[in-house]
Amino acid sequence: MNTMNASGSAPGAARGGLRRGLRLCAFAFTALLLAASAGCTTGDGGGGGDDANDNNANLNDNDNDNATGESFLYVLQPDAVGDAALAVASFDWLVLEPSREGDAASEFTRAELNAIRQGGACGDKIILAYLSIGEAEDYREYWDSDWVNGSGTPIDGVAPSWLGPSNPDWGGNYKVRYWDPDWQAIILGTASGPEKTPLDRIIDAGFDGVYLDIVDAFEFWSDPDEGIEELSRQEARERMIEWVTRIAEYARDTRGVEGFLVFPQNADEIIYNDDDALDALSEDYFSVVDGIGIEDLVYSGTDPNDEEDVTRRLATLAEFTDRGKTVLVTDYVLNANYTPANSGSRAADFVARARQAGLIPYAAVEEGDLDEVVVLGSGWPVAQPIACEP
Repeated sequence: MNTMNASGSAPGAARGGLRRGLRLCAFAFTALLLAASAGCTTGDGGGGGDDANDNNANLNDNDNDNATGESFLYVLQPDAVGDAALAVASFDWLVLEPSREGDAASEFTRAELNAIRQGGACGDKIILAYLSIGEAEDYREYWDSDWVNGSGTPIDGVAPSWLGPSNPDWGGNYKVRYWDPDWQAIILGTASGPEKTPLDRIIDAGFDGVYLDIVDAFEFWSDPDEGIEELSRQEARERMIEWVTRIAEYARDTRGVEGFLVFPQNADEIIYNDDDALDALSEDYFSVVDGIGIEDLVYSGTDPNDEEDVTRRLATLAEFTDRGKTVLVTDYVLNANYTPANSGSRAADFVARARQAGLIPYAAVEEGDLDEVVVLGSGWPVAQPIACEP
């Protein structure tokens, strides 16, 4: 389930994978200098050279033995960070918004992406492109402002049938009936969809895979406490797993990108049926995804989560790691003006617990804007990224 930390209302930022407001980072120059000298471990693969996707197939069989020795960076406002800082950041994994301004015109090119991938001291980064599949965003190229009225409410008979209510936590974002063929056509492309879809452009730019947000939309459409009970939980779960599978098949089979990586964000409990058990649908999901990204594992912002909830979620994530899946974890544990004194103990606790479970952690700033490279170096009780041999 998504939990929200950030605030704002424009392309480029935020959590739950949703970008809001552009905020220049007070630490950007410092982060650039620190990142240039920081290290990391060499990843399991990732694309390099002219075809960024050539080397990904081996990742699908990753036994995850060295997960605790890898580093992870999450950036959803690349314009606030800059290409140079992304390039010198020595992290193994990078989740990146594929567009500087949220539109097609400002998307990264293959050459720009390769420069970011191949920078740093420790070998090629594995770069996943953020893609929302359970909500529409009003700054994307597919959006039509005529769909909503002045207060941002979809207009009956004008808005497409797949467009649901606005997300009250994120201005300009709207729930979608993700199983609707017309919505899926916007992402994948059909005769009724755009010629160049968001997924096509991600593939063409040479990203190693996708980081799929709002997979937990299956809860919104099936649980009245979360949203609208339009489907049963089992129906909503099945349709979301089918949707993730279609995305994977489009990239790997239709576009022929062998080893294209698919990482859903959150919604880890989609693996369980209504009896809290694994079933055939669970195994279908495991067979399609290469890993999962999650947020707020040990802390929700700077507040510790209930230990029972942490234990339960770790058990769920073990179902992924036991199958050789990579788990990327972001906890927003750092104060805005973070120092070892005000944030070090939380960062150390989160990172230690994640690594102990075989997960790859990223300690981020509590606002959740994801608009900087967070490096924890001298004076911190934990290193981020982990040092490596250049």
